[in-house]
Amino acid sequence: MTVKRVLTATVFCLGQATVPVLAGVDLTAAETCMAQQIASGQNPALCLDTAHADCLLSPADAPAVATLCFTEARKAWDAGIAAEMARIRDNAPEKIAAIAAIEVKYDLLTGLTQCDRMEELAKVASEEPADSIQRQKARCTASSAGLAYLRLRYRGSDIE
Repeated sequence: MTVKRVLTATVFCLGQATVPVLAGVDLTAAETCMAQQIASGQNPALCLDTAHADCLLSPADAPAVATLCFTEARKAWDAGIAAEMARIRDNAPEKIAAIAAIEVKYDLLTGLTQCDRMEELAKVASEEPADSIQRQKARCTASSAGLAYLRLRYRGSDIE
């Protein structure tokens, strides 16, 4: 039995059958949201909450469900980053592709370092249970990957 089936069964048994367990991130919708936010002078980072809505709606008393959802969301963002980098490498001069790779690498590292920092501080200075801290870190890492993807798409939007 796969993890998805076990979690689906667990959520169903808890009476939460309508809560999506493993939500995928719709990269096209996230890009559309980003373009709309930029056009209206708003912060495109707000699109991450929309992209992660299913994870954010996970029951508070089941942090493992949300953690898995955010982990799957991060995988979707990572796949989007890989696909976008492949597109850039195929269509841009080598120097531009190298710059894009460096930019996305450090965008990710910066975000993930902050996630590690928040996790360590929470373990030392908060009364939060471990599973809640793990959920917060999973959300942070998914958001970091999402931001890196959106930045990469924005920066590479002129490359055809």
